[in-house]
Amino acid sequence: MTALVDQAERQRIRTSLDETLVVEAAAGTGKTSELVARLVNVLAEGRGTVQTIAALTFTEKAAGELKLRLRAGLEEERSRAAEGSAQRTRLEDAIAHLEEARVSTMHGFCNDLLHERPVEAGVDPGFEVLPEAEAEGLYRRAFEAWLAERLEAPPEGLRRALRRRSF
Repeated sequence: MTALVDQAERQRIRTSLDETLVVEAAAGTGKTSELVARLVNVLAEGRGTVQTIAALTFTEKAAGELKLRLRAGLEEERSRAAEGSAQRTRLEDAIAHLEEARVSTMHGFCNDLLHERPVEAGVDPGFEVLPEAEAEGLYRRAFEAWLAERLEAPPEGLRRALRRRSF
């Protein structure tokens, strides 16, 4: 098997657990695989528990896939860990409590946080998330109102952009 051009960066994602990383890459380049490997290492080394990690994605489908891949990664690493070792115990605990992990969409994560701490966030404790269609309609109306207001007295940059003929 040939080494990948970005092998050093991938290794850093998996093993450099004392630093926060932002990983930017195109679709299909292995971001989820590296995230799973990093999470497995965090849990195996006792650097966190499933109750203290968060793995966020944009879609429900991606969040579901991430959780499945995390379970598979934990089980694979558990099979390699020595029987009775602290690492194996931590991995078994992670698998047993995986449903407590915050593996979700960004909006789902924010919804959970706001429901857990509504007073600190300054929101009504009984708030509900709008269904997607309603949220899109509300956003569209708010954006159109904002745009109409901005177009009444557009700033110079917007006037220049509107004067251009090549959009």
